[in-house]
Amino acid sequence: MRTPIVYINGLFWPIDKATISVLDRGFTYGDGLFETMRSYSGKIFRVECHLDRLFRSARSIFIDLPMTKNEIQTAINGTIQLNKLSNSIARLTITRGEHDPGLNIDYNAPPTVVILVRPTKVISKNVYKKGIGIKLYKKSAIRTQGISDQIKSCNYLSNILLREKAIKEGFFEAILLDNNNNVTEGTISNIFLIKNNQLKTPSLNEFVLGGIMRNSILDICRTNNISFKETAITEKDLYEADEIFLTNSGIEVLPVSNINHRHLKDINPNSMTTHIHTLLLKTFEESFQK
Repeated sequence: MRTPIVYINGLFWPIDKATISVLDRGFTYGDGLFETMRSYSGKIFRVECHLDRLFRSARSIFIDLPMTKNEIQTAINGTIQLNKLSNSIARLTITRGEHDPGLNIDYNAPPTVVILVRPTKVISKNVYKKGIGIKLYKKSAIRTQGISDQIKSCNYLSNILLREKAIKEGFFEAILLDNNNNVTEGTISNIFLIKNNQLKTPSLNEFVLGGIMRNSILDICRTNNISFKETAITEKDLYEADEIFLTNSGIEVLPVSNINHRHLKDINPNSMTTHIHTLLLKTFEESFQK
Protein backbone atom coordinates (compact mmCIF):
# COMPACT_ATOMS: atom_id res chain seq x y z
CA MET A 1 0.00 0.00 0.00
CA ARG A 2 1.33 3.41 -1.00
CA THR A 3 2.37 5.71 1.87
CA PRO A 4 0.36 8.96 1.71
CA ILE A 5 2.34 12.14 1.04
CA VAL A 6 1.50 15.31 2.97
CA TYR A 7 2.37 18.92 2.14
CA ILE A 8 3.55 21.06 5.09
CA ASN A 9 4.87 24.60 4.62
CA GLY A 10 6.46 24.07 1.21
CA LEU A 11 7.75 20.54 1.71
CA PHE A 12 6.31 17.10 1.00
CA TRP A 13 6.53 14.40 3.67
CA PRO A 14 5.49 10.76 4.04
CA ILE A 15 2.54 10.87 6.42
CA ASP A 16 4.45 9.02 9.16
CA LYS A 17 7.12 11.78 9.06
CA ALA A 18 4.71 14.72 8.78
CA THR A 19 4.59 16.75 12.00
CA ILE A 20 3.72 20.20 13.34
CA SER A 21 4.69 21.83 16.63
CA VAL A 22 2.76 21.22 19.84
CA LEU A 23 2.76 25.03 20.12
CA ASP A 24 0.87 25.42 16.83
CA ARG A 25 -2.30 27.43 17.43
CA GLY A 26 -4.30 24.94 15.41
CA PHE A 27 -3.42 22.32 18.03
CA THR A 28 -3.64 24.50 21.14
CA TYR A 29 -6.79 26.49 20.28
CA GLY A 30 -8.27 25.20 17.02
CA ASP A 31 -7.15 28.58 15.69
CA GLY A 32 -7.32 28.22 11.94
CA LEU A 33 -9.35 27.46 8.84
CA PHE A 34 -9.79 24.59 6.45
CA GLU A 35 -11.23 23.83 3.03
CA THR A 36 -12.37 20.40 1.88
CA MET A 37 -12.23 20.02 -1.90
CA ARG A 38 -13.02 17.20 -4.28
CA SER A 39 -11.01 16.25 -7.33
CA TYR A 40 -12.39 14.47 -10.36
CA SER A 41 -9.82 12.99 -12.75
CA GLY A 42 -7.13 14.84 -10.83
CA LYS A 43 -8.78 18.28 -11.08
CA ILE A 44 -10.34 20.13 -8.14
CA PHE A 45 -13.92 21.25 -8.75
CA ARG A 46 -14.25 25.03 -8.37
CA VAL A 47 -10.88 25.38 -6.72
CA GLU A 48 -10.97 29.14 -7.32
CA CYS A 49 -14.17 29.41 -5.26
CA HIS A 50 -12.62 27.43 -2.41
CA LEU A 51 -9.57 29.67 -2.38
CA ASP A 52 -11.62 32.88 -2.61
CA ARG A 53 -13.58 31.77 0.45
CA LEU A 54 -10.38 30.80 2.25
CA PHE A 55 -8.78 34.21 1.69
CA ARG A 56 -11.96 36.05 2.75
CA SER A 57 -12.19 33.97 5.91
CA ALA A 58 -8.49 34.41 6.68
CA ARG A 59 -8.81 38.19 6.49
CA SER A 60 -11.80 38.09 8.85
CA ILE A 61 -9.75 36.35 11.57
CA PHE A 62 -6.51 38.31 11.02
CA ILE A 63 -4.48 35.62 9.28
CA ASP A 64 -2.19 36.87 6.52
CA LEU A 65 -1.77 33.91 4.22
CA PRO A 66 1.89 33.25 3.27
CA MET A 67 1.09 32.05 -0.26
CA THR A 68 -0.82 33.35 -3.26
CA LYS A 69 -3.87 31.55 -4.57
CA ASN A 70 -1.86 30.25 -7.52
CA GLU A 71 0.86 28.93 -5.20
CA ILE A 72 -1.70 27.15 -3.03
CA GLN A 73 -3.40 25.66 -6.08
CA THR A 74 -0.04 24.43 -7.37
CA ALA A 75 0.67 22.83 -3.99
CA ILE A 76 -2.72 21.11 -3.97
CA ASN A 77 -2.21 19.76 -7.49
CA GLY A 78 1.28 18.59 -6.56
CA THR A 79 -0.01 16.73 -3.51
CA ILE A 80 -2.69 15.00 -5.58
CA GLN A 81 -0.16 14.00 -8.23
CA LEU A 82 2.39 12.67 -5.72
CA ASN A 83 -0.30 10.53 -4.14
CA LYS A 84 -1.39 9.31 -7.59
CA LEU A 85 -5.05 9.88 -6.78
CA SER A 86 -7.35 10.67 -9.66
CA ASN A 87 -10.54 11.03 -7.61
CA SER A 88 -9.83 12.35 -4.16
CA ILE A 89 -10.75 14.60 -1.26
CA ALA A 90 -8.16 17.29 -0.58
CA ARG A 91 -8.13 19.04 2.78
CA LEU A 92 -6.26 22.33 3.01
CA THR A 93 -5.66 23.49 6.59
CA ILE A 94 -4.30 26.92 7.54
CA THR A 95 -3.48 27.65 11.19
CA ARG A 96 -2.12 30.76 12.84
CA GLY A 97 1.16 28.92 13.28
CA GLU A 98 3.49 28.37 16.18
CA HIS A 99 3.00 30.83 19.08
CA ASP A 100 4.08 31.19 22.67
CA PRO A 101 1.32 30.17 25.13
CA GLY A 102 -1.51 32.68 25.55
CA LEU A 103 -4.30 34.16 23.46
CA ASN A 104 -2.45 37.18 22.05
CA ILE A 105 -1.69 37.01 18.34
CA ASP A 106 1.93 37.18 17.20
CA TYR A 107 1.70 38.74 13.74
CA ASN A 108 5.34 37.89 13.04
CA ALA A 109 4.71 34.15 13.34
CA PRO A 110 4.15 32.52 9.93
CA PRO A 111 0.94 30.52 9.45
CA THR A 112 1.08 26.75 9.04
CA VAL A 113 -0.13 25.33 5.72
CA VAL A 114 -1.02 21.63 5.47
CA ILE A 115 -2.48 19.73 2.50
CA LEU A 116 -3.69 16.17 2.98
CA VAL A 117 -5.41 14.14 0.26
CA ARG A 118 -7.25 10.84 0.49
CA PRO A 119 -9.27 8.66 -1.86
CA THR A 120 -12.90 9.64 -2.29
CA LYS A 121 -15.21 7.51 -0.16
CA VAL A 122 -17.95 6.79 -2.68
CA ILE A 123 -21.49 6.56 -1.31
CA SER A 124 -23.37 3.60 -2.76
CA LYS A 125 -26.03 4.14 -5.42
CA ASN A 126 -28.49 2.40 -3.10
CA VAL A 127 -28.10 5.19 -0.52
CA TYR A 128 -28.87 7.79 -3.20
CA LYS A 129 -31.97 5.78 -4.15
CA LYS A 130 -33.26 5.24 -0.61
CA GLY A 131 -32.10 8.52 0.95
CA ILE A 132 -30.76 9.18 4.43
CA GLY A 133 -32.14 10.28 7.78
CA ILE A 134 -31.55 13.61 9.50
CA LYS A 135 -31.96 14.59 13.16
CA LEU A 136 -33.05 18.11 14.08
CA TYR A 137 -31.41 19.82 17.05
CA LYS A 138 -33.10 22.95 18.37
CA LYS A 139 -31.10 25.94 19.60
CA SER A 140 -27.89 24.35 18.37
CA ALA A 141 -26.82 26.62 15.51
CA ILE A 142 -23.08 27.25 15.54
CA ARG A 143 -21.34 30.55 14.93
CA THR A 144 -17.94 32.08 15.52
CA GLN A 145 -18.40 35.05 17.81
CA GLY A 146 -16.67 38.24 16.73
CA ILE A 147 -17.31 37.95 12.99
CA SER A 148 -20.50 38.37 10.96
CA ASP A 149 -20.16 35.46 8.51
CA GLN A 150 -19.91 31.73 8.98
CA ILE A 151 -16.44 30.29 8.33
CA LYS A 152 -14.85 26.84 8.18
CA SER A 153 -13.04 27.11 11.48
CA CYS A 154 -10.74 24.39 12.79
CA ASN A 155 -12.69 24.61 16.05
CA TYR A 156 -15.16 21.87 15.13
CA LEU A 157 -16.04 20.37 18.50
CA SER A 158 -19.75 21.30 18.38
CA ASN A 159 -20.07 19.84 14.89
CA ILE A 160 -18.35 16.63 15.98
CA LEU A 161 -20.53 16.13 19.05
CA LEU A 162 -23.85 16.91 17.36
CA ARG A 163 -23.13 14.65 14.39
CA GLU A 164 -21.99 11.83 16.68
CA LYS A 165 -25.23 12.12 18.65
CA ALA A 166 -27.19 11.91 15.40
CA ILE A 167 -25.20 8.89 14.20
CA LYS A 168 -25.73 7.07 17.51
CA GLU A 169 -29.49 7.46 16.96
CA GLY A 170 -29.28 6.04 13.45
CA PHE A 171 -29.15 9.25 11.39
CA PHE A 172 -26.69 10.35 8.74
CA GLU A 173 -26.57 14.03 9.70
CA ALA A 174 -27.55 16.53 12.39
CA ILE A 175 -29.45 19.62 11.22
CA LEU A 176 -29.01 22.67 13.43
CA LEU A 177 -31.79 25.12 14.29
CA ASP A 178 -31.23 28.61 15.69
CA ASN A 179 -32.94 30.19 18.70
CA ASN A 180 -35.87 31.23 16.50
CA ASN A 181 -36.36 27.63 15.39
CA ASN A 182 -35.10 28.40 11.89
CA VAL A 183 -33.10 25.76 10.03
CA THR A 184 -29.48 26.75 9.42
CA GLU A 185 -27.28 23.91 8.10
CA GLY A 186 -25.93 20.48 8.94
CA THR A 187 -22.69 19.77 10.76
CA ILE A 188 -21.03 18.93 7.41
CA SER A 189 -23.63 20.03 4.86
CA ASN A 190 -26.02 22.61 3.49
CA ILE A 191 -29.70 21.72 3.25
CA PHE A 192 -32.27 22.30 0.51
CA LEU A 193 -35.98 21.60 0.23
CA ILE A 194 -38.33 21.51 -2.73
CA LYS A 195 -41.97 22.54 -2.44
CA ASN A 196 -44.31 22.97 -5.40
CA ASN A 197 -41.36 22.76 -7.82
CA GLN A 198 -39.49 25.59 -6.11
CA LEU A 199 -36.09 25.03 -4.50
CA LYS A 200 -35.49 26.69 -1.13
CA THR A 201 -32.39 26.91 1.07
CA PRO A 202 -31.60 28.94 4.20
CA SER A 203 -30.24 32.42 3.54
CA LEU A 204 -26.57 33.02 4.32
CA ASN A 205 -25.94 34.50 7.75
CA GLU A 206 -23.67 34.03 10.76
CA PHE A 207 -24.97 30.45 11.12
CA VAL A 208 -25.03 29.37 7.46
CA LEU A 209 -21.87 28.79 5.43
CA GLY A 210 -21.83 29.58 1.72
CA GLY A 211 -20.90 26.05 0.71
CA ILE A 212 -19.19 25.66 -2.66
CA MET A 213 -21.59 22.88 -3.64
CA ARG A 214 -24.50 24.99 -2.35
CA ASN A 215 -23.47 27.82 -4.62
CA SER A 216 -23.05 25.39 -7.53
CA ILE A 217 -26.64 24.20 -7.08
CA LEU A 218 -27.92 27.79 -7.14
CA ASP A 219 -25.90 28.47 -10.30
CA ILE A 220 -27.48 25.39 -11.89
CA CYS A 221 -30.93 26.75 -11.00
CA ARG A 222 -30.12 30.08 -12.64
CA THR A 223 -28.79 28.44 -15.79
CA ASN A 224 -31.68 25.99 -16.12
CA ASN A 225 -34.56 28.29 -15.13
CA ILE A 226 -35.31 26.34 -11.95
CA SER A 227 -37.20 28.50 -9.47
CA PHE A 228 -35.28 28.96 -6.22
CA LYS A 229 -35.32 31.11 -3.12
CA GLU A 230 -32.87 31.80 -0.31
CA THR A 231 -35.09 32.34 2.69
CA ALA A 232 -35.86 31.45 6.29
CA ILE A 233 -36.88 27.80 6.64
CA THR A 234 -38.66 26.38 9.67
CA GLU A 235 -38.94 22.87 11.07
CA LYS A 236 -42.53 22.84 9.77
CA ASP A 237 -41.30 23.67 6.26
CA LEU A 238 -39.07 20.59 6.31
CA TYR A 239 -41.90 18.26 7.31
CA GLU A 240 -44.15 19.69 4.60
CA ALA A 241 -41.52 19.60 1.84
CA ASP A 242 -41.95 17.51 -1.30
CA GLU A 243 -38.23 16.73 -1.35
CA ILE A 244 -35.18 17.47 0.79
CA PHE A 245 -31.50 17.00 0.03
CA LEU A 246 -28.09 17.77 1.52
CA THR A 247 -24.97 18.98 -0.26
CA ASN A 248 -21.24 19.15 0.28
CA SER A 249 -18.16 18.43 -1.79
CA GLY A 250 -18.04 14.78 -0.76
CA ILE A 251 -21.69 13.75 -0.96
CA GLU A 252 -22.66 16.03 -3.90
CA VAL A 253 -26.51 15.85 -3.74
CA LEU A 254 -27.85 13.36 -1.18
CA PRO A 255 -31.62 12.91 -0.78
CA VAL A 256 -33.28 12.84 2.64
CA SER A 257 -35.92 10.18 3.31
CA ASN A 258 -36.76 10.80 6.99
CA ILE A 259 -36.60 13.48 9.65
CA ASN A 260 -36.37 12.38 13.29
CA HIS A 261 -37.42 8.90 12.07
CA ARG A 262 -40.53 10.38 10.47
CA HIS A 263 -40.66 8.98 6.94
CA LEU A 264 -41.08 11.47 4.11
CA LYS A 265 -42.47 10.84 0.64
CA ASP A 266 -40.85 7.98 -1.24
CA ILE A 267 -37.95 9.12 -3.42
CA ASN A 268 -38.97 9.27 -7.06
CA PRO A 269 -36.26 8.39 -9.62
CA ASN A 270 -37.66 11.24 -11.73
CA SER A 271 -37.59 13.71 -8.83
CA MET A 272 -36.24 17.24 -9.04
CA THR A 273 -33.46 16.18 -6.64
CA THR A 274 -32.31 13.53 -9.12
CA HIS A 275 -32.59 16.03 -11.97
CA ILE A 276 -30.46 18.59 -10.12
CA HIS A 277 -27.84 15.95 -9.29
CA THR A 278 -27.72 14.96 -12.97
CA LEU A 279 -27.22 18.59 -13.96
CA LEU A 280 -24.45 18.88 -11.35
CA LEU A 281 -22.61 15.87 -12.79
CA LYS A 282 -22.90 17.49 -16.21
CA THR A 283 -21.37 20.65 -14.75
CA PHE A 284 -18.39 18.61 -13.55
CA GLU A 285 -17.81 17.26 -17.05
CA GLU A 286 -18.11 20.68 -18.68
CA SER A 287 -15.83 22.42 -16.18
CA PHE A 288 -13.01 19.91 -16.70
CA GLN A 289 -13.22 20.03 -20.49
CA LYS A 290 -12.24 23.70 -20.52
